[in-house]
Amino acid sequence: MCFSYIVWNPNPIFLKIGTISVLWYSFLFASGFIISRFVIFSIYRAEGRVRNNLDYLLLYIILGTVIGARVGHVVFYEPFKYFNNPVSILKIWEGGLSSHGCALGILVAIYFYVYKLEFSTKKVRITKHNRQGHSWLQIVDRIAIVVALGSIFIRIGNFMNSEIIGKPTKSNYGVIFVGAKTQQVKDRIPAIHSISVINEDQYIENNDPLLTLEIKLKEHIVNKDIAESIFKKNIKPLLLKKQKLPNLIAPENIPIEIKKSKQGYLGHFKMKGIIRHPSQLYEAGICVITFLILIAIWKKRKECTPGGLIWGIFLLSIFGSRILQELVKENNVVFGDDLLLNQGQYLSFPFVLLGLFLLARVVIKKHRINQFK
Repeated sequence: MCFSYIVWNPNPIFLKIGTISVLWYSFLFASGFIISRFVIFSIYRAEGRVRNNLDYLLLYIILGTVIGARVGHVVFYEPFKYFNNPVSILKIWEGGLSSHGCALGILVAIYFYVYKLEFSTKKVRITKHNRQGHSWLQIVDRIAIVVALGSIFIRIGNFMNSEIIGKPTKSNYGVIFVGAKTQQVKDRIPAIHSISVINEDQYIENNDPLLTLEIKLKEHIVNKDIAESIFKKNIKPLLLKKQKLPNLIAPENIPIEIKKSKQGYLGHFKMKGIIRHPSQLYEAGICVITFLILIAIWKKRKECTPGGLIWGIFLLSIFGSRILQELVKENNVVFGDDLLLNQGQYLSFPFVLLGLFLLARVVIKKHRINQFK
């Protein structure tokens, strides 16, 4: 076959120094900002712009990204959950970020970077900061380039975390995201040393392959009765527990093979894997293409690039493709689940319309300029 599935069971920890662990998602998230900083500095340098305010701009962008993404998720996807327990809004480490909220947060952050509110006893005035360089629209254009770049790293981070997964492919092509399940079991049971997956490459109903989880207990567990108790009373119930979006399915009479090795006790569990679309990689691919297109457009005209052109193409590419990508993506929240389209698709339409407006504005402006020549 031209395509075959892969079993995805990565270690979520990128680097561990003593008791300090750096997760892949955190590393990639930070890497995206660092590389984006280098690119935006290069853009300003090439245009001969003053760069002394760029670190302030990037600080605004970081705050807008994090706050906007979190608030967007709370408002757009799980409002009732968080409004009933507002304190959990601050628990950002538990997950829950929205790309639509992120986009809005960045726009608001750039606005407050360029403008400031002055309050007086009679009225509120909006005045421009003493920023050297671009206008608000010009800044948004150039930030759109590095947002596309940073999004590549974030989507790869989602892939490493086995989150934002796709729908079952019902074919031999795709990914079995076992990482989320195995990590959950390992986190809940301290006696586990490691969990690996053995691909038996045997197909059962609906093209779902049969996998074997090999769970190794820590070496200090030497008593056979204790080991069997851990496998049967602790590990097995967790494997049987149903996931909201299942990646591994265990039969009720799940067979357990327990044996002792030189490194400790091993338990083998037969489970059925669900092959899914790697939707995170689809989005990362779109972001790569978008970044290359935007940077090519900017390089052609640099500071003479029409205002709104880069941003308009960014919105059409990212959010236009998002409407299509949602067709192969699992809906991670039930909010709006009974509608014709899902929440991500509905939220993408205004951004697509804004992108069309910006491109139409560029075309009309160019036509008017040509008329006066």
